[in-house]
Amino acid sequence: MKIAVLGGTGNIGVGLSMRLSIAGYDVIVGSRNKEKAKEKAREYETILKSMGYENEIEYADNRRASELCDVAILAIPCEHVFSTAESLKDVLEGKIVVSPAVPMKKEGKTFYYSPPPEGSAAEKIASILHNSQVASAFHTIPAKKFADMKAVFSWDVPVCGEKSAKEVVMEIVNSIDGLRALDAGPLSSSRLVESVTPLLINVAIRAGMRDLSIKFV
Repeated sequence: MKIAVLGGTGNIGVGLSMRLSIAGYDVIVGSRNKEKAKEKAREYETILKSMGYENEIEYADNRRASELCDVAILAIPCEHVFSTAESLKDVLEGKIVVSPAVPMKKEGKTFYYSPPPEGSAAEKIASILHNSQVASAFHTIPAKKFADMKAVFSWDVPVCGEKSAKEVVMEIVNSIDGLRALDAGPLSSSRLVESVTPLLINVAIRAGMRDLSIKFV
């Protein structure tokens, strides 16, 4: 299976690109800038080589990566994710698309969930990509720790969507060491899962903690 990590040069895309490669997937690092994608793909290969892996990671601009992939993960900042989805909807038609996007706003020192009228970022993306199979996952993964290939963790990842797409995404999540996928319901449940992210940030700020995620016990 070929997975395009669109926005794979930053945020959660760093950890996803390397960890999915280790899990055995063919990974394409996507970016608005092809040269930046190439630079980061080579950087990821160097890190993996230092760990004993000889994996090759492809690179392309976001449009070409979307054309080549079976599954696309929109690892793109929320302020740009909807316009990116709109620009790629023709090449993402019929494909599984994963949204980790969380719309938030900040007032003072507090972060608040700020969903679009559709109810959640994932639902808005689905309204744009109406000919794709949209699922949501990875909202509560702390990007910095996830990108640290020496980090050890045990986190749960709620996955939302319709059955066929959700099953594929859960398999992808479970392939990454330290992650456990849990079925969180239909795509409309994304509004519940997305809202957990600002909660984690607020708790971390007030408790002086870092890299918070979730685990169901």
